[in-house]
Amino acid sequence: MAITEQQRRIEAVRRRLGGESPAEIARSLGRSRQWVAKWARRYEPGGEVWAEGARRGPAQAPNRTSAEREAQVLAVRRRLDENPWAQVGAQAIAWELAKLGLEPPPVRTIERILERGGLTRRPGRRRRAPKGVAYPAPLATSAGDLHEADLVGPRYLDGGLRFYALNAVDLAPRRVGIEVVRDKSDDEVARGLVALWGRLGVPARLKLDNGGPFLGARGLGLVVRLCLHHQVTPVFIPQGEPWRNGVVEHFNDTFDKRFFRQERFSSLDQLADRSRDFEHFHNAHHRYSATGGHTPDEGAPPPRTAPLCAPKDLPAGWPPEGRVEFIRFIRSDRKLRLMRRAFLMPETVVYEYVTAVLDLALLPEDGNLRVLRDGELVATASFVIGAA
Repeated sequence: MAITEQQRRIEAVRRRLGGESPAEIARSLGRSRQWVAKWARRYEPGGEVWAEGARRGPAQAPNRTSAEREAQVLAVRRRLDENPWAQVGAQAIAWELAKLGLEPPPVRTIERILERGGLTRRPGRRRRAPKGVAYPAPLATSAGDLHEADLVGPRYLDGGLRFYALNAVDLAPRRVGIEVVRDKSDDEVARGLVALWGRLGVPARLKLDNGGPFLGARGLGLVVRLCLHHQVTPVFIPQGEPWRNGVVEHFNDTFDKRFFRQERFSSLDQLADRSRDFEHFHNAHHRYSATGGHTPDEGAPPPRTAPLCAPKDLPAGWPPEGRVEFIRFIRSDRKLRLMRRAFLMPETVVYEYVTAVLDLALLPEDGNLRVLRDGELVATASFVIGAA
């Protein structure tokens, strides 16, 4: 049967009191002579409490968070919980304490307080593991560099009234916009984009998925034409990879859970008004690690809004200049697929991502579709856009 540490200490002292040398005791017990001498000094007749050992360190940690401060942290967390739109994590709590004129504990300390109080956040979604293939992600370093946009829906109000939410995020400051649209027709979504740009500013590039009305099977439609007439470059992510628009996809989840499922709406007008309120609340209060803990409103202001043209007032036809970008993954058949068309690529780009750039300043016979990998030209092709 294994001997406990306390029994070992008692045995060492018993043998030492019997006259055995510290060296012999230490060798048989696997300890040092200093260890034997220490417990011989601590020996107290009349019991074995001395062999239990003393607690290490001070009786109270000098940097332990006070009970008052812990109560403040938990109170702020519960107050934030009352607002279904609010973030409730440690960083949001630290900011709320600072607004009250209190020195907030470190974020990790707040997290430990929440754990002790049983108020930890729901576990976040796991990040998708990269496949090891370089992805040509568009860069966003300043406000207005890059927006992501997506349609949420259909959703239904009482009585079966259907609607969609057109959500957009300016990636650098994480500023969001929400526009309620009645359907996913080209005209309605184009109108929604113009309304969003009126609040967020006109981006240099706009990331979209490959579904309608952004991209049709037959070709480029009104949404792309609207972008090009406003000097916006549409960027279409790879087919079947919605996580490439991960920021707006995450906000779609926030829109559903923090807003739409928290209230009941009697009409589309009321829904539109409340969604605008949520948009303002998000941009004023939600904080992101990607922005250093700042809210979107604390970042750079939206870029100056350029003159906007309603979809019905767009000039006829395609503009003389502009670019449309398609990010695609080339598989073993070496085919680049764009809207029911396929272009054979060189073997050097098999199992690689490429960016196909449709340049309106070039004619089809001049190779207006340029295929790039890591910024280098790997192929050209002729692409006929068709009538606008």
